[in-house]
Amino acid sequence: MVAPLMRVAGGDPKILVGPELADDAGVYLLDDKALVATLDFITPVCDDPFRFGKIAAANSISDVFAMGGKALFALNICCFPSKDIPDGVYGEILLGAAEAIAESGAVLLGGHSVEDDELKFGLSVIGEVNPEHILTNANARPGDQLILTKPLGTGVLINAFKAGKLDAAGLEPALVEMERLNHAGAQLALQHGVAAATDITGFGIAGHAIEIARASRVGIQLKFSALPVYESFYRMVKKGVSTLSTAANEANVEGELEIKAGLKKHQREILFDPQTSGGLLLATAPIQVEPLLQALLDAGHHAALVGEVVDGPARLEVL
Repeated sequence: MVAPLMRVAGGDPKILVGPELADDAGVYLLDDKALVATLDFITPVCDDPFRFGKIAAANSISDVFAMGGKALFALNICCFPSKDIPDGVYGEILLGAAEAIAESGAVLLGGHSVEDDELKFGLSVIGEVNPEHILTNANARPGDQLILTKPLGTGVLINAFKAGKLDAAGLEPALVEMERLNHAGAQLALQHGVAAATDITGFGIAGHAIEIARASRVGIQLKFSALPVYESFYRMVKKGVSTLSTAANEANVEGELEIKAGLKKHQREILFDPQTSGGLLLATAPIQVEPLLQALLDAGHHAALVGEVVDGPARLEVL
């Protein structure tokens, strides 16, 4: 779908990051600073409209942070049904989003709404970034260590909750992490000299890791046993819960993925599970691993050292 855009977007020297590298957001040079632009919207992830609004906003703003940027302002994207929605629901969604926007340091300038059969909500977000310190998926180098700042498994847990196979208490740990902004993690990454990063969202850990590999022309090795996973994830997979995106995410890395860990079928699922408001995957120099990891843990992140960058060609190995 993005391929036709390459001809339109290419060639302008003001475009510092365009669609060609499948990065988290676009970056446009503006004098001595650069603008970061992104948009995203999602369907409900829980029954609480306020929390859904906050998570949808955090999910959208995350792409600015994943580029090392500061969020400036946002516009609401409201795709709302006109029937069968209780009074006050839409207001609560917008209030939840407003809380996340304020927490990010940005402001809300307005937005646009359309009638839709299925409720969807998100933001278009503009931020700024120092052109000399952009976090991109193209700057990973062999020897870099990989840190993940949030657990994996939100796709299955959300669907399990919707299907009545997981109660609110089982979903709660994931909701808390989805509400958490990636702002602090990105700032700590910049302070510790990280140059390559991405946030883990719809393509799953495997899909976003291979994007780093492709853009940086390196190999990525993930240690399966080190991946942080929500407690209920494998239990839900064994009950038959999956997502519509999981198979497509696996197909996306076919030919570039080698699983050496001898995983069972239910274990493989975590590699391709689509994340909502997921964590940052940070590629950092070995000397900075321990101080960065400790700083993330001190800031409340469930961070873990999950792999390393090796010489190319672009590929992903799960050990």
